[in-house]
Amino acid sequence: MIDIEKEQFPNCIKQYERLIITICLSFTKNYFDAEDLAQQTFLSAYQNWEGFDGDNLKAWLAKIAANKCKDYLKSKARKTVSLSEDEYQDLEYRGDSPEETVVKKNTTERIQILCNKLKEPYRTVAINYFCKDVKLSHLAKETGQNIKTLETQLYRSKKMLKDLWKEEFM
Repeated sequence: MIDIEKEQFPNCIKQYERLIITICLSFTKNYFDAEDLAQQTFLSAYQNWEGFDGDNLKAWLAKIAANKCKDYLKSKARKTVSLSEDEYQDLEYRGDSPEETVVKKNTTERIQILCNKLKEPYRTVAINYFCKDVKLSHLAKETGQNIKTLETQLYRSKKMLKDLWKEEFM
């Protein structure tokens, strides 16, 4: 029977840490998990030092390590879930983040408000171009207006919108 005082525990860690990490690694096959479990093993041993009978420290630590590993392997937190190809594709990047979506929505609403403040014919051109994403060529076909006239109106509406933006939001 070996009589080891709790103050000598750091020496025990140095003596058996490689063994305990090796045991944990044999269970987990992952070095980082093995290190964590070895640390948990020594912590548990330290906390339960009073329960150690003093007979075989090496076997006692190995038993604690094996139990920690078994508990870890059974734990739900450790379980990994394999995704099917369809599930993986569902997780793929689909565009803007929630923050970007809010900013775009807010900006779109501001532009809509400002476009509505413009006088005709600039309002119609601005709303179609900026809010409805209608190209000037399509607008010219729909309205029968000259494309050059629409380009001039768009140019002027941009200048007016820029001035309104500064007044409203700066």
